[in-house]
Amino acid sequence: MLRERGCAMKQQPTAIVELSKNISVRTTMPESNYPALRSGFEGYPPNPRWTVSKYRAWKTGQQWRNALQRGEMVIQRDQLLVTAKKQPRMGRQTV
Repeated sequence: MLRERGCAMKQQPTAIVELSKNISVRTTMPESNYPALRSGFEGYPPNPRWTVSKYRAWKTGQQWRNALQRGEMVIQRDQLLVTAKKQPRMGRQTV
């Protein structure tokens, strides 16, 4: 018999970070990594002196930029970058 254990997950505080002039994003990333995040989003190369966490922030910014270009992310009216909602296919349904 399996017993469920109650795990209280710690909620990370979120902040809205300005990625570029008209684009912001909500993230739990530490404030010290914001410049690297912006750098990746803007398409700049990584700094070889960055720590692993800053490099990961840069990589995240780069991935968000690519996702925006592919249409996987969109910019809302409030200039917030979010994941695009998937539209259900309008095809034949099997019962």
